[in-house]
Amino acid sequence: TLKIALSLASNLGDPSGDVSVTHTAEGMVSKSEADSLRQLINDSQSLPSDLRVPHSPLESGSAASQVLVMGPDDFIVAMVSSLNRPFGSGIVTPSGILLNSQMLDFSWQNKTMNHSIPRPQNLIQPQKRPRSFLLPTIVRPSQGMCGTYLCLGANNGDRALSSIVQV
Repeated sequence: TLKIALSLASNLGDPSGDVSVTHTAEGMVSKSEADSLRQLINDSQSLPSDLRVPHSPLESGSAASQVLVMGPDDFIVAMVSSLNRPFGSGIVTPSGILLNSQMLDFSWQNKTMNHSIPRPQNLIQPQKRPRSFLLPTIVRPSQGMCGTYLCLGANNGDRALSSIVQV
């Protein structure tokens, strides 16, 4: 299940101006697509080789962080920050805010980590947002039931999803 999810997520990026990203995202939440993907899952047999690993790694920086707060009124706030390296870009604004180096989240030709092939959906372009893989996660009971079961987050690229699922 995680291999399929990561394979699909590797095709995500900024949806503005890229219909393939929107189509991928719609497919990821489609019940009919979930039914067809569920047929690929077999506890006694490995997936086809093209789904074995993500098409490109979903990496996060060494200085990503998240804060998730649950209040007594059942409101939940999640804040994520991705500096991508210690001290981010190394630039501090006059008001003392450290700017991030989120440009590293783009796929760069000949500079993508692990020597993977950069995905066109995440190539750097003017006014484009890079893909990030921080996962603030809120698990709530079914509609009509009260209480919050769990509020957690993870980072670390393609390992984040498996960490959330294990917890």
